[in-house]
Amino acid sequence: MTLTHLFKAQAVFAWIWAVMFWFAPEMATQGPGWELTPNLQSFGQIVSVPMLALGIILWMAPTWVGDNLKKVGMVFGVYINALFIVVQVFHVSTGAANLDPLGMFPTLIFIALFYWKCRAAD
Repeated sequence: MTLTHLFKAQAVFAWIWAVMFWFAPEMATQGPGWELTPNLQSFGQIVSVPMLALGIILWMAPTWVGDNLKKVGMVFGVYINALFIVVQVFHVSTGAANLDPLGMFPTLIFIALFYWKCRAAD
């Protein structure tokens, strides 16, 4: 698997969440144990727009950044994904959400793979 493939896989993962916020909000809220309300459903649809944009940026990054792909991989693949983990851990630790394996474990795998591929041959 190349770094370009990782960016595309991460884009697909972001798009899955964006689609889930629109068409399967029950699934998106089930993992963290949230009650799906009309307000939360509307908020999920709003959040789906930046998730869609993030997916587009990730998909296009290998073309757009050229020789800086490893730097962008560290930012998006490691640091931003780590922020998703930090927010989830915060919510779990405060009792605001349950541990959501659907979001947590794939994100941890992406962090490890991006770190590995961005540090290769350095």
